[in-house]
Amino acid sequence: MLKCWLFWVLKKVIKAAIFDMDGLLIDSERVIMQACIAAAREIGITYTQTEYAELIGRAGPDSTRRMIEQLNGVENFNSVMQGLDARLAEHNHHFPLKPGALDLLQYYQANNIICSVASSSPTNHINHRLSQVGVLDFFSHVTSGQEVMHGKPNPDIYLLAVEKLGLNVSECIAFEDSETGARAAIAAGLKVVVVPDLQQPSNHVKTHCHQVVISLKDWLSSVNN
Repeated sequence: MLKCWLFWVLKKVIKAAIFDMDGLLIDSERVIMQACIAAAREIGITYTQTEYAELIGRAGPDSTRRMIEQLNGVENFNSVMQGLDARLAEHNHHFPLKPGALDLLQYYQANNIICSVASSSPTNHINHRLSQVGVLDFFSHVTSGQEVMHGKPNPDIYLLAVEKLGLNVSECIAFEDSETGARAAIAAGLKVVVVPDLQQPSNHVKTHCHQVVISLKDWLSSVNN
């Protein structure tokens, strides 16, 4: 009974939903990770899922800096990036939607909940990837990590996304898959729903987020019940 009441309250106060993109709306992280691992293997470097997980959710400069450290230098990093680009080009950089993403966006649209994106990816990547899967028009605003000085896990990108919406943080809910992203949204004061992709949330995130769910499909089911 309490759970139903909480969802009813959430429906009444939430005016906007802010979504991360990679690993949350689209199934991109796994493909990119596997391509990085394969590209590193080609030049004789063992690159692991654990190492890749350290990059998830971080803005470009932060992830680049960390990956150069992981790969022991710029030369190795550049070689792996070339291999990564070649592998992604084979798939035309196309990534499918995650389960429940389209249904949730349609539900929010039907219920006059504004949808927005806050992703560490460059703006052109956001627009391209969301256009490819036909959901870009669901979003009133797109906020990229390129627009803020401090990327996730700092709250800047979410604070900017809320500012663009012209709302208070109390009127918004955020959806994240990564530890880094969830910490950013929590630090911004948002209600955060975590949908784990390649990594499980820490105790800190579990304690401070609104809820952890298996998929966006499961979140939509709980909202409708």
